Amino acid sequence: MNRALRSFLLALVCAVAAWSLARTKGASPPTLPTPASAPASVPATAPINQQSSETNPVGFRPIGFRSSARLVEHYEKHGREFGSVSQAQYLQLAQQLRDAPVGGDILEVVRQSDGVVSRFDKGSGAFLAADPDGTIRTFFKPNDGEAYFRRQARRSPRS
Repeated sequence: MNRALRSFLLALVCAVAAWSLARTKGASPPTLPTPASAPASVPATAPINQQSSETNPVGFRPIGFRSSARLVEHYEKHGREFGSVSQAQYLQLAQQLRDAPVGGDILEVVRQSDGVVSRFDKGSGAFLAADPDGTIRTFFKPNDGEAYFRRQARRSPRS
C-alpha cells in the first residue's frame, strides 16, 4: 500500500475515533496544545472547526487518518515540513486543507475511478489526498509543489 494511502487511512481512523468519543460523551473537543506544552503522546485526532453542513462545503465528517499508527507515521515523516507543530496540530492542518473551500490558492481534483480527492494549497505548498469519505491518506509538502499535484491528478489508482 502506498505511503499516501496509509497516511490518509491513519488520519481517518483517528478522526473518527475522536469524533465518536466526543459525540458519545457530549463533550466539545479539546483545544490544541501549544508546541511548548504538547504532551509526548497526543491523541490520534485533533479538534477541527466545528461546521454545519451549510458552512462546510466539502461535507466531510471530522475525521483524520485511518489509524493512530498512520498518523504517527506521517507526522514523523512530514511533521517538520510544517514547522514546530505538534502531532495534533499537524492533523488539524491536514483537516483544514481537506475542509477548505476550493478556489483561489486551493486546488482540487477528484479521481473519477475511485473518488480520491487530491488538494494542493498554492499558498503553503501543502498537498493532501483523502478518500471519498474524508479519511486523510497523506499530507505533506512535495518538493516540486504544484507539479506533483498535477501528476497525481493524472495518476491511475493502485490496486
